[in-house]
Amino acid sequence: MKKIRYIFILILVSGTNIISQSVFSSQNASASAILIVPLSITATLGDLDFGEIILTGVPTIQRKTPQDGKLFVVSGHPNRSVTFTFNSVILDNASWVATGIGKVDNLQFVPNIELDGGTKVRSGDSHPLRFVKGIGRLNVWVGGAIKISATQKNGDYTGRFTLNVTY
Repeated sequence: MKKIRYIFILILVSGTNIISQSVFSSQNASASAILIVPLSITATLGDLDFGEIILTGVPTIQRKTPQDGKLFVVSGHPNRSVTFTFNSVILDNASWVATGIGKVDNLQFVPNIELDGGTKVRSGDSHPLRFVKGIGRLNVWVGGAIKISATQKNGDYTGRFTLNVTY
């Protein structure tokens, strides 16, 4: 009987070891994040107003240099490149004509854009934000030209220019 009890205890102990053993496997993976400063653009100094232009019946082009135009300040993550996109804008005199004066006409504003230092910017170009006091920054100057035809209708011409920036 001692022998049976001994065999029973041996089976119980060895069975417990088999049941309590578990299979374990693991794999590591990297976790990472790049935290960037939000991108913003702010219109600050200047304007894109060409003023009063006297119609002479002769075609002419009126220009405004970027430095005489509008300053936009782009800020974001230092040394990260931003891409600029913009288009020419059609200006019209429809609001003025709606007051009961003249005929509707339009003209095109073609932007001329430069960074500080005179670097030209074309739509689709990318430029890195310069490190200035802990942030990335670019000063973007917008000027341009309007072409006035010999038969251009008089009136107050307006339109909206949009400068887009993306990381």
